Amino acid sequence: MTFNYSNTTQTQREMKSAEISTVNVEVVTDKPESATVSQTQKLRQSQRSKSMKSVSKRTRKRPETSPDLFSDSMTDYAASNRLIWEGANILTQGSDLPWLTSEEGEAYYKSLVAKGKGYISFWLSDDLYAKDPSVLERDLAIALIEQFDLRATCLHLIYAAHATQLNRPWEQSFTISDTQLEQYLGLNKNKKLNKQQKLQLMLDLAKQPCHLLVYVSWPEQGRIPTFSVSRTWLWEIAEPILHFQECIANDEGEVVTEKQQLVGFTLNIRCGAWAKYFLNEEMRAQKQAYYEYCILSKTLIQDIMATYHHYEGAARLMTWLLFKTKINRNSPLIAESLLRIAFGEPALQVAKTDSKARAKLVESWVKTVKALLSRGWQITPDPTTYPMEYWVDAGESSLFDQIPDDPELAVEFWANDAASAEGERLTDKTRRIHGKFNRLLSARLWIQPPEAIANRLNEIDESRRRYHREIEQKKGLVLAPVPAHLSTAIAKPILQKIDSGEQLKQMRIAKGLSQSGLSSKIGRSASWVKMVETGKRNIQPQDHAILISVLS
Repeated sequence: MTFNYSNTTQTQREMKSAEISTVNVEVVTDKPESATVSQTQKLRQSQRSKSMKSVSKRTRKRPETSPDLFSDSMTDYAASNRLIWEGANILTQGSDLPWLTSEEGEAYYKSLVAKGKGYISFWLSDDLYAKDPSVLERDLAIALIEQFDLRATCLHLIYAAHATQLNRPWEQSFTISDTQLEQYLGLNKNKKLNKQQKLQLMLDLAKQPCHLLVYVSWPEQGRIPTFSVSRTWLWEIAEPILHFQECIANDEGEVVTEKQQLVGFTLNIRCGAWAKYFLNEEMRAQKQAYYEYCILSKTLIQDIMATYHHYEGAARLMTWLLFKTKINRNSPLIAESLLRIAFGEPALQVAKTDSKARAKLVESWVKTVKALLSRGWQITPDPTTYPMEYWVDAGESSLFDQIPDDPELAVEFWANDAASAEGERLTDKTRRIHGKFNRLLSARLWIQPPEAIANRLNEIDESRRRYHREIEQKKGLVLAPVPAHLSTAIAKPILQKIDSGEQLKQMRIAKGLSQSGLSSKIGRSASWVKMVETGKRNIQPQDHAILISVLS
């Protein structure tokens, strides 16, 4: 996918930094109104003296973007199939995952499905805009993985949410602006970064999920037949359009710089071919494909952005639990699995044999649990299996608070600890609770998502139960004997599909419902209903069954 602009000059195409690898440049004349005509003329003269083609005086409108996420609440739908989940694991856990090497010397990550009957595998490419991307060799792939920023997971989740707005996401694309991303990520509240730094950060994060290629070999499950998807992009990104400002003026109208400055960008992205099988409502209705989604909140995205540096384990777990709690919120989770996700298998194995590493891991675990609790996650340990000495603010956890975070201070701390009397050393104390660490590994915890996500999941569950109850009742009515005096009556057909916003409007009016009345019955806002009825937003597959249930 490419964008072509006839007014883009050769000099403009060369205006890119080492970090912004794109040739798409758009110069917008959105200079402040206070800039005088003479100043503009001076700028143009300067451009001519450098043999630059003059830029059109007409203001070019930026490309129209996809509808905003979280427009009617703090939550929205997001694709949550296995590919999306594993993609998030790669972006958060990186080289801690078991990367394999192919016969061609390429690194790949393989995840089994259906008890080993099928699998999905991920590969990496640096040819972001190529039709036939090449796969990186192992050393280059691992080096790229180690450069991944955990915050890129937030972009991955945002893409997964935008994909659910499309009817055929394997064919259609979605368009996102820097302004939308800034709102989603909470960077509009960040006062430490200037505009240029924010733009550069968002561009860098936006590209990272697009390095992933995926191959699918899926077994037959139920009525859905076996299928495979040749290696394809997880997210296919077009070359970003960069928006530059012609001149920058201060509040007094004085030009402070004649150098064109980046003021924004636009991204165009679509799903790979996998979406035809994992995000296809039409084929799902025919039992030929899947359509799986979760509830994503803006707060969760911003929590990951806020915690990634100081509490990386918490950011990893928040991402993983978003998918896990959607599948099953009632079964307990084993602590060892959570520790592996939060800190990686290598760190966990070292902690099993080394007392110092074990003490540090327990300290990090307690801080991670505390960070999750403070952000609304509900975590309940099983008192019969969980060693409460390792719970938040428990007595034993204070032992590990003594260890400095600074590496040099930590070395000095352990040297002083080694010189202490026997029985007083921290290593002696932690050795005595080694058995409790083994108990921790097998302990059980119940975890529920934050309230905003949990409430939406509960509403969906209740709507599904109500829908199935009504279906069963209708089936019961069909099977019941028909009275003789009604035997010639024509049965009212059951509505199967809502094709347009206008049809939805007519059905709502026929039911005697206002927009707010309908919204309260389907767990949406009145503004969402209005946008659907006016054609500004599509009816997502997740909402369709609920609307049918309410309006039939």
